[in-house]
Amino acid sequence: MKRLLQRWILSVCIGITTPQIVYALNYLEFWEGILRTEKEFDIQDDSPKRRALFKSDTPKILTKDAMNHRILWFCQKYLDKSTNYPIPKYKTEIRSILVDFYGDPIGTVGFNRNEFVCYSRNRSKEPQIQITFGFDGTKFLPFKWEYFDAQGFLHLTEEDESKNGKKDSFTKYTNINGLRCPVSTEKDRNEIGGPDEWWTYKNCSLVKIEYDANENGYRERVCFFENNRMTFCDGIGEKEEREAILLEDSGKINSALTLYRISLSEYKKEMIVSTPRTCHLLKKIANLEYAERDFPAFNRTLEEFFSSQVCESDSLDVLIYKGYYQLYLISDFKSAKLTYSEAIDRYQRTNGESNAELVLNLSYSQYMDNDPLSCVSTLESLNPKRLLPLPRFFLFYYRGSCHLDLRNLTDAYEDLKKSLKIGGEKSFLPTVLYKLARVSLMLNKESEGHLYMSQGLLGDIQLFSTIERDPVFQSYLETTSGKTFRSKYYLNKPKNP
Repeated sequence: MKRLLQRWILSVCIGITTPQIVYALNYLEFWEGILRTEKEFDIQDDSPKRRALFKSDTPKILTKDAMNHRILWFCQKYLDKSTNYPIPKYKTEIRSILVDFYGDPIGTVGFNRNEFVCYSRNRSKEPQIQITFGFDGTKFLPFKWEYFDAQGFLHLTEEDESKNGKKDSFTKYTNINGLRCPVSTEKDRNEIGGPDEWWTYKNCSLVKIEYDANENGYRERVCFFENNRMTFCDGIGEKEEREAILLEDSGKINSALTLYRISLSEYKKEMIVSTPRTCHLLKKIANLEYAERDFPAFNRTLEEFFSSQVCESDSLDVLIYKGYYQLYLISDFKSAKLTYSEAIDRYQRTNGESNAELVLNLSYSQYMDNDPLSCVSTLESLNPKRLLPLPRFFLFYYRGSCHLDLRNLTDAYEDLKKSLKIGGEKSFLPTVLYKLARVSLMLNKESEGHLYMSQGLLGDIQLFSTIERDPVFQSYLETTSGKTFRSKYYLNKPKNP
Protein backbone atom coordinates (compact mmCIF):
# COMPACT_ATOMS: atom_id res chain seq x y z
CA MET A 1 0.00 0.00 0.00
CA LYS A 2 2.89 2.35 0.70
CA ARG A 3 3.96 2.78 -2.90
CA LEU A 4 0.48 3.85 -4.02
CA LEU A 5 0.39 7.32 -2.53
CA GLN A 6 4.12 7.97 -2.37
CA ARG A 7 4.56 9.10 -5.97
CA TRP A 8 1.49 11.33 -5.84
CA ILE A 9 2.39 13.05 -2.58
CA LEU A 10 5.98 13.73 -3.69
CA SER A 11 4.76 16.66 -5.75
CA VAL A 12 3.22 18.08 -2.58
CA CYS A 13 6.17 17.73 -0.24
CA ILE A 14 9.33 18.29 -2.25
CA GLY A 15 9.94 22.01 -2.12
CA ILE A 16 7.65 22.34 0.89
CA THR A 17 4.44 23.44 -0.76
CA THR A 18 0.96 23.44 0.68
CA PRO A 19 -1.49 20.99 -0.93
CA GLN A 20 -4.39 22.58 -2.72
CA ILE A 21 -7.18 20.00 -2.81
CA VAL A 22 -9.79 21.76 -0.71
CA TYR A 23 -13.53 22.23 -0.90
CA ALA A 24 -16.02 24.85 0.14
CA LEU A 25 -18.83 24.37 2.61
CA ASN A 26 -22.21 23.31 1.29
CA TYR A 27 -25.35 25.25 2.22
CA LEU A 28 -26.14 23.13 5.28
CA GLU A 29 -22.56 23.30 6.62
CA PHE A 30 -22.55 27.06 6.04
CA TRP A 31 -25.90 27.47 7.82
CA GLU A 32 -24.79 25.39 10.80
CA GLY A 33 -21.61 27.45 10.99
CA ILE A 34 -23.74 30.61 11.19
CA LEU A 35 -25.81 29.12 14.04
CA ARG A 36 -22.65 28.28 16.00
CA THR A 37 -21.37 31.82 15.34
CA GLU A 38 -24.56 33.28 16.81
CA LYS A 39 -23.99 31.23 19.96
CA GLU A 40 -20.32 32.25 20.09
CA PHE A 41 -21.28 35.95 20.20
CA ASP A 42 -24.41 35.38 22.31
CA ILE A 43 -26.72 36.69 19.58
CA GLN A 44 -30.30 35.50 19.82
CA ASP A 45 -33.73 36.53 18.67
CA ASP A 46 -36.54 35.31 20.89
CA SER A 47 -39.33 37.05 18.99
CA PRO A 48 -42.39 34.80 18.50
CA LYS A 49 -42.30 35.37 14.74
CA ARG A 50 -38.71 34.21 14.38
CA ARG A 51 -39.27 31.27 16.75
CA ALA A 52 -42.14 30.16 14.54
CA LEU A 53 -40.19 30.69 11.33
CA PHE A 54 -37.02 28.94 12.52
CA LYS A 55 -38.54 26.45 14.93
CA SER A 56 -35.97 23.80 14.09
CA ASP A 57 -33.18 26.38 13.49
CA THR A 58 -32.86 25.09 9.90
CA PRO A 59 -35.39 25.51 7.07
CA LYS A 60 -36.55 22.35 5.32
CA ILE A 61 -35.21 23.75 2.04
CA LEU A 62 -32.07 25.86 2.25
CA THR A 63 -31.75 28.50 -0.45
CA LYS A 64 -29.29 31.30 -1.03
CA ASP A 65 -32.03 33.82 -0.19
CA ALA A 66 -32.65 32.12 3.15
CA MET A 67 -28.90 32.15 3.82
CA ASN A 68 -28.57 35.83 2.92
CA HIS A 69 -31.44 36.81 5.21
CA ARG A 70 -29.93 34.83 8.10
CA ILE A 71 -26.52 36.44 7.56
CA LEU A 72 -28.09 39.90 7.31
CA TRP A 73 -29.93 39.30 10.58
CA PHE A 74 -26.73 38.14 12.28
CA CYS A 75 -24.78 41.10 10.91
CA GLN A 76 -27.38 43.59 12.18
CA LYS A 77 -27.18 42.13 15.68
CA TYR A 78 -23.39 41.82 15.64
CA LEU A 79 -22.75 45.38 14.40
CA ASP A 80 -25.27 46.82 16.83
CA LYS A 81 -23.65 44.94 19.72
CA SER A 82 -19.96 45.30 18.82
CA THR A 83 -19.59 48.65 16.98
CA ASN A 84 -20.90 52.21 17.03
CA TYR A 85 -21.83 52.14 13.35
CA PRO A 86 -25.51 52.48 12.34
CA ILE A 87 -27.30 49.45 10.94
CA PRO A 88 -30.26 49.19 8.53
CA LYS A 89 -33.47 49.08 10.54
CA TYR A 90 -36.27 50.11 8.21
CA LYS A 91 -37.80 47.96 5.48
CA THR A 92 -36.55 50.15 2.66
CA GLU A 93 -33.00 50.13 4.07
CA ILE A 94 -33.07 46.37 4.59
CA ARG A 95 -34.34 45.75 1.06
CA SER A 96 -31.68 48.07 -0.32
CA ILE A 97 -28.78 46.44 1.52
CA LEU A 98 -30.03 42.95 0.62
CA VAL A 99 -30.06 43.86 -3.07
CA ASP A 100 -26.82 45.86 -3.04
CA PHE A 101 -24.68 43.62 -0.85
CA TYR A 102 -26.32 40.25 -0.13
CA GLY A 103 -28.31 39.64 -3.31
CA ASP A 104 -25.40 39.34 -5.71
CA PRO A 105 -26.22 36.38 -8.03
CA ILE A 106 -22.56 35.35 -8.26
CA GLY A 107 -22.43 34.75 -4.54
CA THR A 108 -21.64 37.72 -2.32
CA VAL A 109 -21.97 35.41 0.65
CA GLY A 110 -18.78 33.75 -0.47
CA PHE A 111 -19.67 30.08 -0.65
CA ASN A 112 -16.51 29.46 -2.65
CA ARG A 113 -14.38 31.13 0.02
CA ASN A 114 -16.10 29.99 3.23
CA GLU A 115 -16.53 33.55 4.39
CA PHE A 116 -19.07 36.37 4.44
CA VAL A 117 -19.08 40.15 4.97
CA CYS A 118 -21.15 42.28 7.33
CA TYR A 119 -22.04 45.81 6.15
CA SER A 120 -23.18 48.77 8.22
CA ARG A 121 -25.91 51.13 6.95
CA ASN A 122 -25.14 52.42 3.47
CA ARG A 123 -25.97 56.14 3.54
CA SER A 124 -24.16 59.07 2.01
CA LYS A 125 -22.27 61.40 4.36
CA GLU A 126 -22.07 58.64 6.94
CA PRO A 127 -18.98 56.56 7.86
CA GLN A 128 -19.29 52.86 7.17
CA ILE A 129 -17.62 49.60 8.16
CA GLN A 130 -17.32 46.20 6.53
CA ILE A 131 -16.29 43.18 8.60
CA THR A 132 -15.24 39.92 6.94
CA PHE A 133 -15.80 36.64 8.79
CA GLY A 134 -13.88 33.44 7.99
CA PHE A 135 -14.64 29.82 8.88
CA ASP A 136 -12.32 28.26 11.48
CA GLY A 137 -13.65 24.71 11.14
CA THR A 138 -16.72 25.05 13.35
CA LYS A 139 -17.82 28.70 13.31
CA PHE A 140 -17.15 32.04 11.62
CA LEU A 141 -14.87 34.61 13.25
CA PRO A 142 -14.03 38.19 12.16
CA PHE A 143 -10.58 38.67 10.64
CA LYS A 144 -10.77 41.83 8.52
CA TRP A 145 -12.21 45.26 9.30
CA GLU A 146 -12.51 47.90 6.53
CA TYR A 147 -13.33 51.50 7.47
CA PHE A 148 -14.85 54.01 5.01
CA ASP A 149 -15.14 57.77 5.51
CA ALA A 150 -18.29 59.85 5.05
CA GLN A 151 -17.59 60.14 1.30
CA GLY A 152 -17.45 56.35 0.97
CA PHE A 153 -13.67 56.13 0.56
CA LEU A 154 -11.68 53.35 2.22
CA HIS A 155 -9.17 54.90 4.63
CA LEU A 156 -8.13 52.07 6.98
CA THR A 157 -8.09 48.29 7.18
CA GLU A 158 -7.31 46.18 10.22
CA GLU A 159 -6.64 42.45 9.87
CA ASP A 160 -6.07 39.39 11.99
CA GLU A 161 -3.69 37.76 9.51
CA SER A 162 -2.68 34.97 11.89
CA LYS A 163 -6.38 34.33 12.69
CA ASN A 164 -5.68 33.95 16.39
CA GLY A 165 -8.16 36.57 17.56
CA LYS A 166 -5.74 39.54 17.61
CA LYS A 167 -5.48 42.35 15.07
CA ASP A 168 -1.92 42.32 13.76
CA SER A 169 -1.94 44.30 10.49
CA PHE A 170 -3.01 47.93 9.93
CA THR A 171 -3.06 49.62 6.51
CA LYS A 172 -3.81 53.28 5.72
CA TYR A 173 -5.13 54.39 2.32
CA THR A 174 -5.27 57.61 0.32
CA ASN A 175 -6.71 58.80 -2.98
CA ILE A 176 -4.26 58.84 -5.94
CA ASN A 177 -5.71 59.84 -9.31
CA GLY A 178 -9.10 58.49 -8.35
CA LEU A 179 -7.73 55.21 -6.97
CA ARG A 180 -7.72 54.16 -3.33
CA CYS A 181 -4.11 53.15 -2.74
CA PRO A 182 -2.30 51.91 0.36
CA VAL A 183 0.15 54.38 1.86
CA SER A 184 1.61 52.40 4.74
CA THR A 185 1.14 49.17 6.65
CA GLU A 186 2.26 48.30 10.17
CA LYS A 187 2.36 44.67 11.27
CA ASP A 188 2.83 43.01 14.64
CA ARG A 189 4.29 39.66 13.67
CA ASN A 190 5.75 38.76 17.05
CA GLU A 191 2.56 39.77 18.90
CA ILE A 192 4.49 41.67 21.55
CA GLY A 193 2.08 44.54 21.06
CA GLY A 194 3.95 47.10 18.96
CA PRO A 195 4.73 47.13 15.24
CA ASP A 196 7.79 45.19 14.08
CA GLU A 197 7.28 45.57 10.30
CA TRP A 198 6.74 48.76 8.33
CA TRP A 199 5.53 48.56 4.72
CA THR A 200 5.87 51.65 2.51
CA TYR A 201 4.01 52.21 -0.77
CA LYS A 202 4.47 54.64 -3.65
CA ASN A 203 1.92 55.12 -6.44
CA CYS A 204 -0.10 52.14 -5.16
CA SER A 205 2.92 49.77 -5.27
CA LEU A 206 4.98 48.32 -2.43
CA VAL A 207 8.50 49.79 -2.43
CA LYS A 208 10.01 48.92 0.95
CA ILE A 209 9.59 46.77 4.06
CA GLU A 210 11.58 47.49 7.23
CA TYR A 211 11.94 45.01 10.08
CA ASP A 212 12.62 45.37 13.81
CA ALA A 213 11.81 41.87 14.96
CA ASN A 214 13.01 42.29 18.56
CA GLU A 215 11.58 45.82 18.83
CA ASN A 216 14.80 47.30 20.18
CA GLY A 217 14.54 50.40 17.99
CA TYR A 218 17.09 49.15 15.43
CA ARG A 219 15.60 48.10 12.10
CA GLU A 220 17.90 45.22 11.35
CA ARG A 221 16.58 44.43 7.88
CA VAL A 222 15.27 46.39 4.89
CA CYS A 223 13.87 44.88 1.67
CA PHE A 224 13.21 46.85 -1.50
CA PHE A 225 10.59 46.13 -4.17
CA GLU A 226 9.88 47.00 -7.78
CA ASN A 227 6.49 46.24 -9.33
CA ASN A 228 5.61 44.55 -6.02
CA ARG A 229 8.48 42.06 -6.44
CA MET A 230 11.38 41.90 -4.00
CA THR A 231 14.62 43.02 -5.64
CA PHE A 232 17.10 43.35 -2.78
CA CYS A 233 17.40 43.00 1.00
CA ASP A 234 20.02 44.56 3.24
CA GLY A 235 20.72 43.53 6.81
CA ILE A 236 22.27 40.94 9.11
CA GLY A 237 23.02 37.69 7.28
CA GLU A 238 21.53 38.95 3.99
CA LYS A 239 24.78 38.80 2.02
CA GLU A 240 25.27 35.14 2.93
CA GLU A 241 21.67 34.28 2.04
CA ARG A 242 21.93 35.98 -1.36
CA GLU A 243 25.04 33.96 -2.15
CA ALA A 244 23.36 30.78 -0.89
CA ILE A 245 20.41 31.33 -3.22
CA LEU A 246 22.73 31.67 -6.21
CA LEU A 247 24.58 28.49 -5.24
CA GLU A 248 21.33 26.61 -4.73
CA ASP A 249 20.06 27.71 -8.14
CA SER A 250 23.27 26.44 -9.73
CA GLY A 251 22.92 23.05 -8.02
CA LYS A 252 25.74 23.48 -5.48
CA ILE A 253 23.63 22.29 -2.58
CA ASN A 254 26.35 21.64 0.01
CA SER A 255 27.90 25.08 -0.46
CA ALA A 256 24.46 26.71 -0.34
CA LEU A 257 23.63 24.83 2.86
CA THR A 258 26.85 26.07 4.48
CA LEU A 259 26.02 29.70 3.66
CA TYR A 260 22.41 29.40 4.87
CA ARG A 261 23.75 28.13 8.19
CA ILE A 262 26.23 31.03 8.39
CA SER A 263 23.40 33.46 7.62
CA LEU A 264 21.30 31.99 10.42
CA SER A 265 24.23 32.06 12.82
CA GLU A 266 24.92 35.74 12.08
CA TYR A 267 21.26 36.60 12.47
CA LYS A 268 21.04 34.85 15.85
CA LYS A 269 23.82 37.08 17.19
CA GLU A 270 21.41 40.01 16.91
CA MET A 271 18.19 38.12 17.65
CA ILE A 272 18.28 36.24 20.95
CA VAL A 273 14.75 34.93 20.40
CA SER A 274 13.33 33.48 17.21
CA THR A 275 11.67 35.72 14.62
CA PRO A 276 9.84 35.02 11.35
CA ARG A 277 13.19 35.39 9.57
CA THR A 278 14.64 32.67 11.83
CA CYS A 279 11.79 30.40 10.70
CA HIS A 280 12.42 31.35 7.08
CA LEU A 281 16.10 30.35 7.26
CA LEU A 282 15.35 27.15 9.18
CA LYS A 283 12.91 26.13 6.43
CA LYS A 284 15.56 26.79 3.78
CA ILE A 285 18.08 24.70 5.70
CA ALA A 286 15.62 21.84 6.33
CA ASN A 287 14.72 21.80 2.65
CA LEU A 288 18.34 21.28 1.57
CA GLU A 289 19.14 18.82 4.36
CA TYR A 290 16.20 16.74 3.21
CA ALA A 291 17.32 16.97 -0.42
CA GLU A 292 20.80 15.78 0.62
CA ARG A 293 19.28 12.96 2.72
CA ASP A 294 21.11 14.25 5.80
CA PHE A 295 18.30 13.09 8.06
CA PRO A 296 20.07 13.51 11.44
CA ALA A 297 20.66 17.20 10.62
CA PHE A 298 17.15 17.43 9.15
CA ASN A 299 15.66 16.18 12.44
CA ARG A 300 17.70 18.66 14.48
CA THR A 301 16.54 21.54 12.28
CA LEU A 302 12.91 20.46 12.58
CA GLU A 303 13.24 20.25 16.37
CA GLU A 304 14.58 23.80 16.49
CA PHE A 305 11.82 25.00 14.17
CA PHE A 306 8.98 23.47 16.17
CA SER A 307 10.46 24.54 19.51
CA SER A 308 9.88 28.17 18.54
CA GLN A 309 6.40 29.55 19.17
CA VAL A 310 6.87 32.28 16.56
CA CYS A 311 7.31 29.62 13.87
CA GLU A 312 3.85 28.21 14.58
CA SER A 313 2.10 30.45 12.03
CA ASP A 314 4.63 29.29 9.43
CA SER A 315 4.54 25.63 10.38
CA LEU A 316 2.00 24.06 8.04
CA ASP A 317 4.28 23.30 5.11
CA VAL A 318 7.03 22.10 7.46
CA LEU A 319 4.53 19.80 9.17
CA ILE A 320 3.73 18.34 5.76
CA TYR A 321 7.43 17.77 5.16
CA LYS A 322 7.87 16.19 8.59
CA GLY A 323 4.85 13.92 8.11
CA TYR A 324 6.11 12.71 4.75
CA TYR A 325 9.51 11.95 6.27
CA GLN A 326 7.97 9.96 9.13
CA LEU A 327 5.41 8.13 7.01
CA TYR A 328 7.30 7.20 3.87
CA LEU A 329 11.00 7.31 4.73
CA ILE A 330 11.40 6.00 8.28
CA SER A 331 7.99 4.26 8.68
CA ASP A 332 7.33 5.89 12.07
CA PHE A 333 3.58 5.57 11.72
CA LYS A 334 2.63 6.62 15.25
CA SER A 335 4.56 9.89 14.93
CA ALA A 336 3.16 10.42 11.43
CA LYS A 337 -0.38 10.13 12.82
CA LEU A 338 0.30 12.91 15.32
CA THR A 339 2.01 15.09 12.72
CA TYR A 340 -0.75 14.79 10.14
CA SER A 341 -3.44 15.37 12.77
CA GLU A 342 -1.67 18.59 13.73
CA ALA A 343 -1.27 19.57 10.06
CA ILE A 344 -4.99 19.02 9.40
CA ASP A 345 -5.92 21.13 12.41
CA ARG A 346 -3.48 23.87 11.37
CA TYR A 347 -4.80 23.89 7.79
CA GLN A 348 -8.40 23.99 9.00
CA ARG A 349 -7.76 26.94 11.31
CA THR A 350 -5.73 28.82 8.71
CA ASN A 351 -7.91 28.23 5.65
CA GLY A 352 -11.29 27.40 7.12
CA GLU A 353 -11.63 24.25 5.02
CA SER A 354 -10.47 20.66 4.86
CA ASN A 355 -7.59 19.35 2.78
CA ALA A 356 -8.01 15.97 1.14
CA GLU A 357 -4.32 15.16 0.73
CA LEU A 358 -3.62 15.63 4.43
CA VAL A 359 -6.67 13.56 5.39
CA LEU A 360 -5.60 10.77 3.05
CA ASN A 361 -2.10 10.72 4.53
CA LEU A 362 -3.51 10.59 8.06
CA SER A 363 -5.76 7.66 7.12
CA TYR A 364 -2.82 5.85 5.51
CA SER A 365 -0.67 6.31 8.64
CA GLN A 366 -3.55 4.96 10.74
CA TYR A 367 -3.88 1.96 8.44
CA MET A 368 -0.16 1.25 8.62
CA ASP A 369 -0.30 1.56 12.41
CA ASN A 370 -2.95 -1.19 12.54
CA ASP A 371 -5.68 1.26 13.47
CA PRO A 372 -8.32 0.61 10.75
CA LEU A 373 -11.21 1.94 12.86
CA SER A 374 -9.59 5.40 13.05
CA CYS A 375 -8.75 5.12 9.35
CA VAL A 376 -12.42 4.69 8.41
CA SER A 377 -13.49 7.45 10.80
CA THR A 378 -10.94 9.88 9.33
CA LEU A 379 -12.04 9.21 5.75
CA GLU A 380 -15.68 9.94 6.62
CA SER A 381 -14.75 13.64 6.60
CA LEU A 382 -14.17 13.52 2.82
CA ASN A 383 -16.94 13.83 0.26
CA PRO A 384 -16.02 11.75 -2.82
CA LYS A 385 -18.07 13.96 -5.14
CA ARG A 386 -15.83 16.92 -4.37
CA LEU A 387 -12.57 15.15 -5.13
CA LEU A 388 -10.63 14.81 -8.35
CA PRO A 389 -10.27 11.26 -9.74
CA LEU A 390 -6.88 10.42 -8.22
CA PRO A 391 -7.65 11.40 -4.61
CA ARG A 392 -11.10 9.83 -5.02
CA PHE A 393 -9.36 6.60 -6.04
CA PHE A 394 -7.22 6.68 -2.87
CA LEU A 395 -10.25 7.47 -0.71
CA PHE A 396 -12.07 4.33 -1.84
CA TYR A 397 -8.93 2.19 -1.86
CA TYR A 398 -7.89 3.20 1.67
CA ARG A 399 -11.40 2.94 3.05
CA GLY A 400 -11.90 -0.45 1.39
CA SER A 401 -8.59 -1.69 2.81
CA CYS A 402 -9.49 -0.53 6.31
CA HIS A 403 -12.98 -2.05 6.07
CA LEU A 404 -11.32 -5.30 5.00
CA ASP A 405 -9.13 -5.29 8.11
CA LEU A 406 -12.25 -4.68 10.20
CA ARG A 407 -14.02 -7.58 8.43
CA ASN A 408 -16.69 -5.19 7.15
CA LEU A 409 -16.72 -7.27 3.98
CA THR A 410 -19.65 -5.73 2.12
CA ASP A 411 -18.35 -2.20 2.67
CA ALA A 412 -14.85 -3.28 1.66
CA TYR A 413 -16.16 -4.93 -1.50
CA GLU A 414 -18.14 -1.83 -2.55
CA ASP A 415 -15.27 0.60 -1.89
CA LEU A 416 -12.65 -1.51 -3.65
CA LYS A 417 -14.89 -1.92 -6.68
CA LYS A 418 -15.30 1.87 -6.82
CA SER A 419 -11.53 2.37 -6.66
CA LEU A 420 -11.07 -0.17 -9.47
CA LYS A 421 -13.68 1.59 -11.59
CA ILE A 422 -11.94 4.96 -11.13
CA GLY A 423 -8.57 3.38 -11.90
CA GLY A 424 -5.17 5.03 -11.69
CA GLU A 425 -1.68 4.32 -12.86
CA LYS A 426 -1.24 0.75 -14.07
CA SER A 427 1.22 -0.03 -11.27
CA PHE A 428 -1.54 0.64 -8.70
CA LEU A 429 -4.10 -1.80 -10.05
CA PRO A 430 -2.62 -5.24 -9.19
CA THR A 431 -2.80 -4.54 -5.44
CA VAL A 432 -6.38 -3.28 -5.77
CA LEU A 433 -7.32 -6.41 -7.74
CA TYR A 434 -5.65 -8.63 -5.14
CA LYS A 435 -7.66 -7.09 -2.28
CA LEU A 436 -10.86 -7.15 -4.32
CA ALA A 437 -10.25 -10.81 -5.09
CA ARG A 438 -9.67 -11.55 -1.41
CA VAL A 439 -12.87 -9.88 -0.21
CA SER A 440 -14.85 -11.47 -3.06
CA LEU A 441 -13.72 -14.95 -1.99
CA MET A 442 -14.55 -14.14 1.63
CA LEU A 443 -18.07 -13.20 0.44
CA ASN A 444 -18.31 -16.52 -1.44
CA LYS A 445 -18.16 -14.75 -4.81
CA GLU A 446 -15.76 -17.43 -6.03
CA SER A 447 -15.82 -16.92 -9.80
CA GLU A 448 -15.53 -13.16 -9.39
CA GLY A 449 -12.64 -13.52 -6.94
CA HIS A 450 -10.79 -15.90 -9.27
CA LEU A 451 -11.16 -13.47 -12.17
CA TYR A 452 -9.86 -10.51 -10.14
CA MET A 453 -6.89 -12.52 -8.90
CA SER A 454 -5.90 -13.64 -12.37
CA GLN A 455 -6.04 -10.03 -13.57
CA GLY A 456 -3.92 -8.96 -10.60
CA LEU A 457 -1.28 -11.62 -11.24
CA LEU A 458 -1.08 -10.60 -14.90
CA GLY A 459 -0.05 -7.16 -13.67
CA ASP A 460 2.30 -8.33 -10.89
CA ILE A 461 3.33 -11.96 -10.66
CA GLN A 462 5.10 -11.28 -7.35
CA LEU A 463 1.68 -11.19 -5.68
CA PHE A 464 1.71 -14.98 -5.94
CA SER A 465 4.01 -15.26 -2.92
CA THR A 466 1.32 -13.44 -0.89
CA ILE A 467 -1.68 -15.49 -1.98
CA GLU A 468 0.23 -18.76 -1.68
CA ARG A 469 0.39 -18.28 2.11
CA ASP A 470 -3.23 -17.10 2.42
CA PRO A 471 -5.84 -19.83 3.04
CA VAL A 472 -8.53 -17.59 1.48
CA PHE A 473 -6.98 -18.30 -1.93
CA GLN A 474 -6.83 -22.09 -1.58
CA SER A 475 -9.64 -22.62 -4.09
CA TYR A 476 -7.96 -20.32 -6.59
CA LEU A 477 -4.61 -22.11 -6.30
CA GLU A 478 -6.32 -25.35 -7.33
CA THR A 479 -7.74 -23.87 -10.55
CA THR A 480 -6.04 -24.10 -13.93
CA SER A 481 -5.22 -20.39 -13.78
CA GLY A 482 -3.78 -20.72 -10.29
CA LYS A 483 -1.54 -23.62 -11.35
CA THR A 484 -0.41 -21.72 -14.45
CA PHE A 485 0.59 -18.69 -12.41
CA ARG A 486 2.35 -20.93 -9.87
CA SER A 487 4.52 -22.38 -12.67
CA LYS A 488 5.19 -18.94 -14.09
CA TYR A 489 6.13 -17.56 -10.65
CA TYR A 490 8.60 -20.33 -9.78
CA LEU A 491 10.02 -20.41 -13.29
CA ASN A 492 11.01 -16.75 -13.01
CA LYS A 493 11.96 -16.81 -9.34
CA PRO A 494 15.73 -16.39 -8.81
CA LYS A 495 17.42 -19.57 -7.60
CA ASN A 496 19.34 -19.43 -4.31
CA PRO A 497 23.06 -20.15 -4.84
